[in-house]
Amino acid sequence: MRARLFDVGVTACVLGLLYLERDLAKPFLVGAIGVAMALALLFRRAYPVPVALAVCALGIAQLAVHPAVRMFDVVAVIAMYSVVKYQQRLFWGVLAGAGAAVGVVLAAWAEQRNTGNFGIVFTVLGAITVAAWVTAYSVRTRRLYVETLEERAATLQRERDHLARLTAADERAVIARELHDVIAHSLSVMIVQADGAAYVVDPAAVEARKALDTIAATGREALLDMRRVLAVLRGPSDGDRRRVSLGDLSELADASGLRLRLEGEAGPLGAAEELTAYRIVQESMTNTLRHAGPGAALTVLLERSQDRLVITATDDGTARGAFSEGHGLVGMRERVAMHGGTFRAGPVDGGGWRVRAEIPVAR
Repeated sequence: MRARLFDVGVTACVLGLLYLERDLAKPFLVGAIGVAMALALLFRRAYPVPVALAVCALGIAQLAVHPAVRMFDVVAVIAMYSVVKYQQRLFWGVLAGAGAAVGVVLAAWAEQRNTGNFGIVFTVLGAITVAAWVTAYSVRTRRLYVETLEERAATLQRERDHLARLTAADERAVIARELHDVIAHSLSVMIVQADGAAYVVDPAAVEARKALDTIAATGREALLDMRRVLAVLRGPSDGDRRRVSLGDLSELADASGLRLRLEGEAGPLGAAEELTAYRIVQESMTNTLRHAGPGAALTVLLERSQDRLVITATDDGTARGAFSEGHGLVGMRERVAMHGGTFRAGPVDGGGWRVRAEIPVAR
């Protein structure tokens, strides 16, 4: 809308210059040509080359009817400027500049017949035309540069969003594999207990034995179905995975060479909750080793209430600056969201990085 209003304003200014003209030969015909040239500017952005051709033809007609340079002939310079700035190929801008040079020669020749000031008119009009062309070229270069930056930024944004979705999908697959191990263990215990109870129950309690047999059979069927559904998610090394716990963090820190300080107690946790807490601290340790700089230390505070575990991991390394959603943070966010908790991460005033996760736990 602003561009349209600007073009309307330019057209109005040209019409105002036409109104100020005096001593015109065949004023009605010259005025009609001037009005047509001014109105053509309304389409200079969408159709720069046709507008320039139309203005060129009308300008030649104006010189034929009234062989003198008039104020509204500035439309020719504006049309050339529009071709250089808005036309996709610069080839047309060069042609527009060549056409404008021919127009300068014709206008100076016309003034030579009237006033004999060929050199002055040629110099003045030539300087104006060259200045307009160079300005249009500079604006064009700047516009293309900005468009390139915008397109690059949009591409990077799309790639980042796509990578984040892929990372989240990968992390969900890892979580599914780990939950498979946790649930499989629980189902196996349930099946063993049901089978054991069936042997010690009173033989006369037929209904009780039948219920225990049903529990065991249902557990076996559920375990088999779950293994079939999640088999596609299992990696080649999943069979060697052992259940990890928060007690393994010190050993992990010693192996990696990271100075780790654990404060607080997590209390009793379910298998899935403890696995999530372990992975959050593990990823915080990895981020500290990668980004916090040499010699950085990580402090992990575990705060347990009746229904919630709060994990705060803070390193004392160099702050990373602006918040960046990397792969590790995406994974931690996915794990916390699986439990319905909250997750925050960002730089700390004075340097360092802090990760805070709140995980609901069973009482």
